[in-house]
Amino acid sequence: MAKKTTPMWARLLEVILGIIVLVLAVYVLFNTGAAVNTLRWLLGIGVLILGLIMLIRGATSKVLSGTGRVVNVILGIIFLAVGAAAIYYSNFGTTLVILLFAFGLLLNAIGRLEFAGYSMATGMPPSVRWANIILGVIAFILAIVAFVDADFANTFLGLLVALVLFLFGIQLVIAGAGSRG
Repeated sequence: MAKKTTPMWARLLEVILGIIVLVLAVYVLFNTGAAVNTLRWLLGIGVLILGLIMLIRGATSKVLSGTGRVVNVILGIIFLAVGAAAIYYSNFGTTLVILLFAFGLLLNAIGRLEFAGYSMATGMPPSVRWANIILGVIAFILAIVAFVDADFANTFLGLLVALVLFLFGIQLVIAGAGSRG
């Protein structure tokens, strides 16, 4: 049976794309506002699409009740307005991204602290409990700071995007260079 291999051009492309992503990570690291601006655009486009889907579903659905159709149309219009505002008004969009980020951190903190209690009740090792307590407290503090200080949240979000891009770029380079030809 013939051994399956990755073509050389595909491996080379993976390495090149990895290097491009690494360069992008460095750019974002030194220009965190660009990352948050991109997140604002992605959020706005996503909310616009969601609003359009809800509006169409409310206007054309045969399975929703009359009230369900009206609610879908109203929510669709609201989401269309919020999505457009997030794209058009940069301060609104950036604030929305930061609030969603801070709220997500807060939910993460609550979940970790709750899991710490659960882990104690189920007999998991104390290290699991303490790790979740420490991470929960850190996430809670970061969430509060993000709610209060938009500049911190903006920078922190940009650093997280840079970290994700950096790790993805490294993964692409390693996968391309390490594949068998």
